[in-house]
Amino acid sequence: MRKLWITLGGIYVALVLYLSLTSNPPDLRVPQAFDIGHVLAYLWLTLWFTQIYRTNLGRSILAVALCLMGIGVEILQGLGGYRVFEYTDMALNTLGIALGLMLARTRLQNSLLALEGRLGIEHPS
Repeated sequence: MRKLWITLGGIYVALVLYLSLTSNPPDLRVPQAFDIGHVLAYLWLTLWFTQIYRTNLGRSILAVALCLMGIGVEILQGLGGYRVFEYTDMALNTLGIALGLMLARTRLQNSLLALEGRLGIEHPS
């Protein structure tokens, strides 16, 4: 089901990009002092993709790519005129990535495999 998981991951990336760049983001009623949405979004993306890309190299590339995505989003927000460029948001995104990488070393790294097992999908040995 790797193709499905990658496709769903792409949809999650597109959702994060949309929510980050839209001129009318939803009000999640989260205090501005600590925007947990940044942390959760990048934690989710990291944890999702680390289940697909399981090698240290793959996870390192993923972490760099997500960091670059977060930086790129902030640059685009600053250029757009209706959102604000924030170094703090970049730091919060990176915190989410770091937490995702840590959680990827727990049982959570096998969540998609466990789901496949519950669905009766067998993996070749």
